[in-house]
Amino acid sequence: MAELSLNDALKLAVKSHTEGKLQQAEYLYRKILEINPNNANALHLFGVIAHQMGRHEESIKYIKKAIKLNPNAAFYYGNLAMAYDSLGKEEESASNFIRALEIDPKYDKAYLAHYNLSVFYMDKRKINEAIEHYNKAIELNGDFFDAYWNRGLALLLLGRFKEGFEGYEYRFKKEDPSDSRIFGKPKWDGSSLNGKRILILSEQGFGDNINFARYASLVKDRGGYVILECKKELRRLFENLKGLDKIILKEKGIMPNIEFDFYIHLMSLPRIFDTSLNNIPNTSPYLRADFELVKKFKEKFNSNNFKIGIVWAGNPNQENDKNRSTTFEKFKVLKEIPGSELVSLQVGKASCQLNDLSVIDVSNEITDFADTAAVIANLDLVISVDTSVAHLAGATGKPIWMLLSYVHDLRWMLDRRDSVWYDSMKLFRQPKLGDWDSVFNDVSNELKNLLRSR
Repeated sequence: MAELSLNDALKLAVKSHTEGKLQQAEYLYRKILEINPNNANALHLFGVIAHQMGRHEESIKYIKKAIKLNPNAAFYYGNLAMAYDSLGKEEESASNFIRALEIDPKYDKAYLAHYNLSVFYMDKRKINEAIEHYNKAIELNGDFFDAYWNRGLALLLLGRFKEGFEGYEYRFKKEDPSDSRIFGKPKWDGSSLNGKRILILSEQGFGDNINFARYASLVKDRGGYVILECKKELRRLFENLKGLDKIILKEKGIMPNIEFDFYIHLMSLPRIFDTSLNNIPNTSPYLRADFELVKKFKEKFNSNNFKIGIVWAGNPNQENDKNRSTTFEKFKVLKEIPGSELVSLQVGKASCQLNDLSVIDVSNEITDFADTAAVIANLDLVISVDTSVAHLAGATGKPIWMLLSYVHDLRWMLDRRDSVWYDSMKLFRQPKLGDWDSVFNDVSNELKNLLRSR
């Protein structure tokens, strides 16, 4: 095959590749490399296809060969970085993104290199470095809304609430928006409602809804008829929430069948009310357990021991769950402390880990968060990983010790032992990624001191 034919074949392969015809493109790249094994572009693009097909080790092998032949192609390093990232090799990935930007700070996908470096630095808790790279990604691509969103999360982690909550609004413009429903009515801007009907929309997880439900009374103070959309598991709990005129159930992807004049998403309310570290509406408790349910569950707890509710795992579908959740085995150390009695509040698949008859298990009697709140009302303390139960304990004013992974949610900020969101919450943090032993050692010592003081 003549050189011109090779070029034509490469053009055809690239065209097939661009159109998503990966098998056809891969066949053509192979044929080109059989004739010219040192064709850097074919080597690189074959490596890209291998990455797209999940063959990441093979991808790295071919792209490295291309780099050896053409060491000054920035986008080669960028794609090599992506392959390393897919294998979980963050350090190698970051070093190749950095090399790509050193060669050409404005190469075609430079904004993605900056974005991925931001994620890398966030995991290292180098938040200012992450923000710097988010800024550069946005400079290179002003329509890259995922970067705006993630920069907002980083700013919130630093306690820079005004900028952070403004960035948080980009969740509706992300590649995977948090709510794509079209409401056909004006979004509320915080002005006086003058008797108009406002719909507050549920979004994200149970814990998020419990955390931000505190803003309902502030909305009511603006003079409107307040309708709250919520998931069925929260409905009974929210029936006594101050500031609500009506509750409706959320159905995924479906517009609420109710009349309203304005709408606002629940997690937009901190921005609407210009929330800062100094003015978080933190009147606790703002949620209460039903009296009759509290009496019902009280029968389960007859001893005079110090009763501790425990939760070791959250929703497995949450993106950081592999870091934030632990196992029941870790909690067994607390069972050995004299005077303590453990009560499992764990529900879902992870509840199957409970293999100790000395731990009181009420999971089969918990149908929703109203039940969980009633159980918590009968306890002395809750110790939980970062789950909705931790939010519930804080919202009802129960002492809550929350166990945080090294990489954690934005609202717990950095290095604090307290929470700006819940007065009754104490935070126990991993000193390094995956180090639950240090966390439980701290919790165990704190609990021993607490029980001795009683």
